[in-house]
Amino acid sequence: MRYGVCAQSYGLNLMYVSFSSGLDDGRPLTEIGRIRAATRWRAAGDPGAEADRRAAIEALTREAEEYGADAVVDVRFEVDGVKGPDVEGVDLQRVTATGLAVRFARAA
Repeated sequence: MRYGVCAQSYGLNLMYVSFSSGLDDGRPLTEIGRIRAATRWRAAGDPGAEADRRAAIEALTREAEEYGADAVVDVRFEVDGVKGPDVEGVDLQRVTATGLAVRFARAA
């Protein structure tokens, strides 16, 4: 599990990010929906893959925060590319992160 901090105008909120389908502590979750965020396009083969994944996670947590999520689970990465015939010149790629935005189940 990874923890990211999302800043708000009145302080900081902790956003839980997990690559598994749930949280490590097993607490019940309520699904909000699948969300997606992508990094900027860059030349294919440029160094910086880890920085791109980090930027995609940060964008994903901002998106989740807009929906009122407490966490994002089942996070996955994809690399999208555009090659020669589609665009003249340099081959391009970007990293896209997808995940399931969830809220912690509240006690009744």
